[in-house]
Parts: sequence; structure tokens; C-alpha cells
Amino acid sequence: MMKITKLLSLLLLVTAFTSCEEDNKLPELNQPTFTTTVSEEDSSVIVFENTTPNKEEFYSYFEFDVAGKKVAADKPGTVEYKYDSNGVKIVTLTMLGDEGYLQTSQAVTVVLPPPTDDRFLINPENLIENAYFADGTGNEFTSWGLNNGADNMTESTDGNISVRAIVVNNGAEGNEWDTQLVSAAAPTTNGVEYTISVWMKGGDSNVIRFSTNPGSGGTEQYGPNFTATADWQQHSWTITANSSTTTVALDMGKSKGNFVIDGVELVEGTSALPAPSNDSELLNGSFEEGTGSDFTNWGKNNGPDNFSEEVTDVVSGSRAVRVNNAADGNEWETQFVSDGFDTVSGDSYTASVWIKGTANIRYSTNPGAGGTEQYAGGYEATATWSKYSWEFTANSDITSLALDMGKLKGNFIIDNVKVVKN
Repeated sequence: MMKITKLLSLLLLVTAFTSCEEDNKLPELNQPTFTTTVSEEDSSVIVFENTTPNKEEFYSYFEFDVAGKKVAADKPGTVEYKYDSNGVKIVTLTMLGDEGYLQTSQAVTVVLPPPTDDRFLINPENLIENAYFADGTGNEFTSWGLNNGADNMTESTDGNISVRAIVVNNGAEGNEWDTQLVSAAAPTTNGVEYTISVWMKGGDSNVIRFSTNPGSGGTEQYGPNFTATADWQQHSWTITANSSTTTVALDMGKSKGNFVIDGVELVEGTSALPAPSNDSELLNGSFEEGTGSDFTNWGKNNGPDNFSEEVTDVVSGSRAVRVNNAADGNEWETQFVSDGFDTVSGDSYTASVWIKGTANIRYSTNPGAGGTEQYAGGYEATATWSKYSWEFTANSDITSLALDMGKLKGNFIIDNVKVVKN
């Protein structure tokens, strides 16, 4: 009996020791797995779920681009990520254990939804916020103050440029300032000339006056009265700025009647800009025509995989071109070339492009055409939209414009390329 008792005690001891070993055994780190689902409500949102067994036992995270944003993935449920550009994106799930880590990557294709608003072209040189009245709802216009006669100014869909304009309805004659629309302050340089302009249509007795910095004392300036016509017409007035910011007012209370205004601009120089348009010698410089990463009238001569469509961060219209260079190189290794356009040999032209991001860009003409090629650059882009221009003399009857953009590693956007005869 004593022997049996000892054997049982030994068996219990072995069982307890084995049980402790099992309790102390670390969970096994498995190769990570995850699923991706496009949101039904918004195609720019991808839903990720970590489906790795025992994921709660480890620290894990999603990484939505190379060296991109990281989001923890060791909690129950899914993780959503909203992309702001089209294209193929690499997503990596990393799981960390005491003995190291394991990773799994997948490629997801992002197709942004089409813009829900009605897009339109703008003049990027314009310094006034919401100059075309598109932002706002009802009778509210973002960045504009209805200082006097607010009830006389209402939303109109009969615009000259954007999807909204302002209709002014004065019930009686009065003072100019009795109906007054005032912009947000725009940055200006003291002593520099600027031109203010507005598009207007209405009856032949409707009058509008420009003024600046209303209510700020001795800095105010007042322009002449302009009379509306039955069709859209632009009216402009040149000032010399007398402060570091300028507020533009439209004083519209003088005449009784009903008229519409649109496209208020403040630009440096002594001339108003024409209405925003694709007014250029070359075709599709705004990149509106085409689908996905294809842009009508433009060829990707070198580095075609570096080009993609950008529909969110644009300078004008609804589409721009995003360029992503993986490494430094030669200018021509990423090359975007326009179709040929008519030029007069010996005449002067100005090419311009708007750029935003990390880039060094060079212009060239007629790439591959031998002695007719010309070069200018490189222009260093910044984190904000900036315009870069180059004046050249045509040396042939047909000219192609190339944007040579392969010099620097980086990600940037180009938009609104123009060639204008001087």
C-alpha cells in the first residue's frame, strides 16, 4: 500500500510539472494573414482585417505604404484607411513575437470615386478665396461677407464660370454701399499694382463699384462705377496696394434692378485675366481629357509607370498628373511630351506649368528632333502650388513641349500646362 501511494504521488508530481511546462509554453507566431475589402460607400476607403490566428497574443500593425502610416491591428474588428490618390498601393501587416517578427504584404488597387461636386477651371494666379462663389450653401458664400443689404444677394445657378453665382436684386436706388459684398483679406505687397475684376450681366441701368479695405480708415480706395450689359462682360480696375493685405468690396446698392455677378479676381499687374479656360496653343494642358493614368494629347516617352491620375489635389479643373520617381536620375528618364502644336518659326512663346511637391523640372522642345531641341530648367518645386514659366523662340512650324522630370526622387503633381504666344 505504501508503494502504491508513493507511485501515485510521483505520478501527480510529474503531471503537475508537465502541466506547468504547457502553461509556460509561448503561443506560436504564425505567418500573418489579412483581408481587404473596398467600402461600398466610398471606394477610396479600404477595410482591412487581420485574420491571423491568436492575433490577440501579439503586437501587430498595418502599414499602408512604404514607410507610411502605421495602425495597430491586434484588436478585434477591422481597420479602415482612406486613400487620397489612385493607383496600386502596398499594404504590409507586421506581427511581433519574442523570437522576432513576421510580415505579409499585399497590393491593393485604389480607384477614387468621381468628384461629387461640379468642377470648373480657375485662374490659379487669382488671390481671392472662393472667387467663383462655388463654396457655400444657399445664400451663404464661403470667405465672403454680406456686409450690407444681405437680403438683396442670393444664390444663382446662372454662372459664367462655376456652378454658382450671385444674383443681386435691389428694390430701390440707394447708396453704393447699401448692398455690399466683401472678400476675405488677400495677401498683397505695399506699393505693387494689382487689378481687380468681376464678370457681370444685367439691365443697362445696373451699376457696380469696386472699393478696397472697407471700414479700415485711410487705406480705402474707390473705383469708378461700371454699368452692366445684357451679356456677361468683365469689368476691371487697377490699384496700387497700400497694405500687406487687401480686402475687395463690391458696392452694388446704387441702382434699382436685378443683375448677376461671378468671377471676382485680384491679380498682380495692370491687366485682368480672361475667364478661366484652356486658352493655350497646346491641347489638353489642363489634363481634363483622358481616363485613369492616360492623358489625351500627351505621351509618356520615358518612365511611364511613374505617372498616375490625381483628382483630389488639383490646381484647376478635376484632374491633374501625379509623378512618383523612385530614385534620382536623368531629367529625361521621366518625360511627358505634348502632341505637336502650330507655331510660327522666329516668334516668341511662353510655356508655363503649375507644380506642387518635391521635384526638379526641365522644359524642352521637340525631343528627338535633332537640332531643333531647346532646353530650360531646372525649376525646383515647393510644397505649395507654384507656377514656373519659360519664354522660348519657336524654330519650327510644329513644336512639341516636353516636361523632363526624372532628376529627383520624389512625389509631386503637375497641372495647367500652357503655351501662349507673346
